[in-house]
Amino acid sequence: MAVKNRTPKAIRIETFLVGRPWNNLLIVRITADNGLTGLGEGTMQWQAKTVETAAVTLFRRYVIGNSVFEIERLVQAMYRNEYARGGPVLNSAIAAIEMALWDICGKHLGRPVHDLLGGRVRDSMPAYANGWTGAGKDPDDLHGAAREVVAQGFTALKFDPFWALGRDPATADIRRGMEKVAIVRDAVGPDVDILVDGHGRFSVGTAIDVGRRLADYDVYWFEEPVDPENAQALAKVGRSIPVRLATGERCYSRYHVPQLLAASEVAILQPDPIQVGGILESRKIAAIADSAYVTVSFHSPFGPVATAAALQIDACTTNVWKQESFSAFDVPWRQQLVRNCPMPNDGSYAISSEPGLGGIELNDEVAREHPYREEGLESMWQENGGMTAWLDTLM
Repeated sequence: MAVKNRTPKAIRIETFLVGRPWNNLLIVRITADNGLTGLGEGTMQWQAKTVETAAVTLFRRYVIGNSVFEIERLVQAMYRNEYARGGPVLNSAIAAIEMALWDICGKHLGRPVHDLLGGRVRDSMPAYANGWTGAGKDPDDLHGAAREVVAQGFTALKFDPFWALGRDPATADIRRGMEKVAIVRDAVGPDVDILVDGHGRFSVGTAIDVGRRLADYDVYWFEEPVDPENAQALAKVGRSIPVRLATGERCYSRYHVPQLLAASEVAILQPDPIQVGGILESRKIAAIADSAYVTVSFHSPFGPVATAAALQIDACTTNVWKQESFSAFDVPWRQQLVRNCPMPNDGSYAISSEPGLGGIELNDEVAREHPYREEGLESMWQENGGMTAWLDTLM
């Protein structure tokens, strides 16, 4: 039984690589010296083993033996004391540890994490559907699939109608992508928001052309129309299209956010709580965005622990639009992977009042039943070559 009259200290880290068809989840469990455990997630597209190594290293280097409540100091140590700072790998490792520390803090106090961050401003969080078309594959009936999303209560849905295309695709390929958008608009009607993801694939000129065409279908946002590293290129697109510009899932630091907001005319900022370094960093980024009257919508296409953490941030953040949700379209065993797995109901998530990240606990047996998958990846830019060169060595 946990002892509440002293500050718990982190003493152990465990990592779990859980295989899915299109990426592997990395879940971290930290144990405190009072017996409490906390879960965090460090999933990063196609680099799960790399982040796992970094998380174990950072925990042993900076965290072990320290109070679980000293989150600000420990995150600063993990970030600033490393000579090569930040980036998606190190930040994802930091986030996995940071989330687990918050989970222990909440359990120790018997309060949800959002209560420790200022308290809730909402009781439920509307979600937008993603993953409903499959991992980059067109369903046999796009019209029917979109209608099913609406039937589940979602009022917004996102997809990439230009999957596998490059910087300047042929006019016929763009036309076929637009036909998919038209099919979805016809299926969902005028009152459901359509979100189009470009995955950073286009050149500036093509992105502007596509963005202008998307306005014909009342698309709510155009996400990552060009690669996110160049704020000036994003700005040129943002100034030239009549739909909202959404970006930020590959912005790995709050130090980049002011320049991004100043330069690129971002309407929706999409920080990823894992890849920016955790819950507290996400809150800071949302506050920076709020100072520019910019809405945030946290990127979260990963596992249930990441979703649980995102919902705790949503609960106490005022300038949030909707929460990205793959939950209803993920592998069928998602709900068995963790106890109290957050799932949308009628298009929204209830904000849990359970301690920590919502009373979640890992089901070790389910995690073991789905081991790491070397082939768990999928290229979104096939013209650049496949991502399974290692298979060729086996032939």
